[in-house]
Amino acid sequence: MRRLLGWAMLLSIGLSAAAGGASGPELRGIWMHATQIKTPGEADALVARIDKANLNAVFLLVWYWGGQAFFESELCPMGDGVQAGYDPLGHMVKQCHQRGIQVHAWFVNGAYGAAQPRHVLDKHPDWAVDEGAGGSLWYDFGKPEVRRFQSDLMIECLRKYDLDGLHFDYIRYGPKQCYCGHCQNEFAKRYGSEPMTGARRTTFPAVVAGMSANLLASPTTAAVLAEFSDGSAAIALNKLGAGSVLLLNWHAENEMPPAVSETVRLTLGVWTTGGGKVYLVTTAATKAEYGTSSLDAARTTLTRLGHRPATIDAERIAKLPAGSVLVLPAAYVIEEKVAKDIEAFVKRGGQVLMLDGPVKSMHLPALRRITGFAKAGHYVHRDEVIRSTGRSPLVPRGEHQIDLRKEKARAQKWAEFRKQGVTDLVKDVYRRAKAVKPKAHVTAAVFSSVESAQKAYQDWPRWLREGTIDYVVPMAYAADTRVLSREIAQWKRIDPHLARIIPGLSIYDTQDGRTVTRDVDLICEQHRLCERQGAHGNVYFSLQYLSTDVVNLFNNEFYRKDVPAYVPPLRPSR
Repeated sequence: MRRLLGWAMLLSIGLSAAAGGASGPELRGIWMHATQIKTPGEADALVARIDKANLNAVFLLVWYWGGQAFFESELCPMGDGVQAGYDPLGHMVKQCHQRGIQVHAWFVNGAYGAAQPRHVLDKHPDWAVDEGAGGSLWYDFGKPEVRRFQSDLMIECLRKYDLDGLHFDYIRYGPKQCYCGHCQNEFAKRYGSEPMTGARRTTFPAVVAGMSANLLASPTTAAVLAEFSDGSAAIALNKLGAGSVLLLNWHAENEMPPAVSETVRLTLGVWTTGGGKVYLVTTAATKAEYGTSSLDAARTTLTRLGHRPATIDAERIAKLPAGSVLVLPAAYVIEEKVAKDIEAFVKRGGQVLMLDGPVKSMHLPALRRITGFAKAGHYVHRDEVIRSTGRSPLVPRGEHQIDLRKEKARAQKWAEFRKQGVTDLVKDVYRRAKAVKPKAHVTAAVFSSVESAQKAYQDWPRWLREGTIDYVVPMAYAADTRVLSREIAQWKRIDPHLARIIPGLSIYDTQDGRTVTRDVDLICEQHRLCERQGAHGNVYFSLQYLSTDVVNLFNNEFYRKDVPAYVPPLRPSR
């Protein structure tokens, strides 16, 4: 069992290490999920494993999953499946501290962690980013009440438990923009632009930022209802027999601004008037090649639009009744029999919504008849403006105009606005945490490159520069050690001695669609690189992949001696 050291000694040694000492304190951390410790027995077994690896800090995920807490909270419910009367965080703090292991409470702040509102967003639906109907659920840091709730939650945790720190994660945005009235009006007031509200919000033209599309080209029988800026089809409707097919010619399940959401809402409203059910489907070939991420995103989109789709296998299409609605998100590869079943379904009165077309199967005559297009076009990834052709009330044309060049300039200001909301939360938690427990660290898992962080509105260099974070842990998970080397060089331009930047390394890899423990030689190579570059430790993702081989590597090679966890140098008072 490790000998516990007082904070004064830790701080003294930490200052020495920051000055360039090669030996002494280092952070030997690991991320872990509280879902792994729903009983005391599970927790004890994992603490023993952490101790055997000679690690000295645990970053325990205690809040995520749609607002579930794995600690005693007055603001959120206890996590699903936790043994009655048991407090996962309290138990971990006690067991880890007995072994000299720090415990940092890890919060996922931006991403909601559930496909449907519950626990938090069911009570406060306006707290989610309003990006139309596409994408996943994210908290909106542009709203003061959202920032206050998360700050209260983290400070509640710090007050109740003997924590060594609070740890931000997903402290950023996923969606490109928020169309809610608050954010649009606040942005307009701050930067002098016209807010995207009222009819301007629900009519075309509309901007799709960062649009990704596998285009269908050369419409034959399809009526083009909306076009991209180059004149290619964006939204098209094809009549076939007693049914019809609506094509959104891009990854609309991920990128669906409010005007497009309104089109889909109106269309589904017409199609389901007679009580027809909505079904979500992909094909076995598409699933094998591309996975189910588009299917999952489409389910969230349809739920936001007020529908509860049933997911079915493609074999069931032939038996669907007329009047049903079939949604195919990014079903690029469609087998010939399935294509014929879809065609028969539409002809007898079925309705089909396609999100991104079946580009890899457009050689099939049935699919050309279904879509009303002659061929697959090319892939595009760019900011786009979608303009109504005025051919259908389902795609209403508004009075406003959109200039893409001006929109790009506006997007730069929007980035400033969003980054400020994220930074305001970090600042508030840091200020309040230091008032409650000055020695507790406030830290964040961040994108490993500054460029990727800025694109997600995460300004972690500013947090370090302004002293509103104790240290950051860049998630440097690349398997290519040359990438890690370039990232470390970038970090050193921000923090030359890596005094407040602790590399976060992966101990997992993906093989044949499965996540497995990374090869120990690669783990060793990346650890040694960080060591040579003067890093004061590492945090590893994650405990799930801490195999016996990795435990032995840590215990026998990296961490043979017990040392206290690295403590960053004290900041001068401001």
